[in-house]
Amino acid sequence: MVNDYSGPYERNFECILVDKVFDSCLKKVCFDNIKIELPRGIDADSCDIEVKFDNGFIKPGSLKVLESSILPEGCKRVKMVVVINYIVKVVQGGKCYEIPCSLEDINLDIVMYHPDTRPEFKFDVIVETRTEILDEFIECDCEGESGSKCTMTLAVGVFIIPKVIGRVQLKLDKAFPYCVPPRECKNYADISPCDDFDTVEFPADFYPDQAQYICPFEE
Repeated sequence: MVNDYSGPYERNFECILVDKVFDSCLKKVCFDNIKIELPRGIDADSCDIEVKFDNGFIKPGSLKVLESSILPEGCKRVKMVVVINYIVKVVQGGKCYEIPCSLEDINLDIVMYHPDTRPEFKFDVIVETRTEILDEFIECDCEGESGSKCTMTLAVGVFIIPKVIGRVQLKLDKAFPYCVPPRECKNYADISPCDDFDTVEFPADFYPDQAQYICPFEE
């Protein structure tokens, strides 16, 4: 059967390629006894400590999407190991120490919508994470010849959102205009401290304050 082609049609919509989220869920995991050994000689009362967590990722080779006869149609058993790295930054006396760390591997065995489809269409499974420090304290032993030894203990909560995504073409009922061209790049070499100074307003405290009253002179 040959499709009936009646000529041009009005193009009042737009099509885009996007990563569509077919399913997602939330998993919360808590660690209440994470031990981090700080550099020897650090004074816990005077140092600055910052903990920065990276977004989690699925450990290579750990993702498994399995069929199961007890699950609803289109759903599969999804197993993975989530890894979350973080950096402990310690600053004291002008010195900065960075301690690379990782949380304990997080094993997930969950049910997600992951329908069968043509072989050419590929689903991806990704994770997004948010990691928060719930509590922290530092314990130090007595000072020795090389200085005190301190250990930081953390309680950490992790929000994990696994997502099943696939690239699809979506129809927009309205044709949106293109974004305006971006601004012209400015070379770093062209930046001068005087650029900001030229826009600074005349300072209000340029002259000293005038007297609001005259003190009586005593002979």
